[in-house]
Amino acid sequence: MLKSDTGHQAERSWEKTDETLLWQQFREGQQDAFQSLVQHFYRELHFYGGRFTRDSDLLKDCLQDLFLDLWTYRHKIVQTAYIRPYLYKSLRRKIHREVLRSTSIVGEESIPFDDVSSEEITAEQALIRTELSEYQTARLNNLLAQLSDRQREAIHLKFYGELSNDEIADVLAVNKQSVANLLHRGLSRLRESWPSLLSLVGSWLLNESFPK
Repeated sequence: MLKSDTGHQAERSWEKTDETLLWQQFREGQQDAFQSLVQHFYRELHFYGGRFTRDSDLLKDCLQDLFLDLWTYRHKIVQTAYIRPYLYKSLRRKIHREVLRSTSIVGEESIPFDDVSSEEITAEQALIRTELSEYQTARLNNLLAQLSDRQREAIHLKFYGELSNDEIADVLAVNKQSVANLLHRGLSRLRESWPSLLSLVGSWLLNESFPK
């Protein structure tokens, strides 16, 4: 079932505080803290990266390089409360570089943000934090497939990654207004195609992304 907005915010506040402490300890050279960071973020980073490439070896190599670089250059990495967007942005850059190197794609804008297979729980299902039926999940995935790659990625980062619009702008290397536009257009299209979706996921969840 849906969590209340207040309860969810409290949970995320605690989690971010815990992540910030681990990040500080990792930068100080504590291997246990580094291993905890890897375990904490690996699954969601793997899921995000898997939307850019179906090459599991390429994805694993990029993730390994990401964490190896973190440990190698830990003394040069600044303390930050924005750990998740930092990791998302770093992984995205590594995957895009490898995809561009190994394919005929000529620019980052051409790299698709693919849908996952029907056997997997989708980021979008996880992000709305509710129990959708198999039919409802399939319907939502079909609607999402009609959005642009950038709209789907922005929605993924907003709800599954739980990033702010400013953080999404940093990951996507666009301005905050562009993020607001991507979310507004994508979510508007979902709402137009499936008005009752609001009653399933909670109006606050969608409305918070719309420009005032």
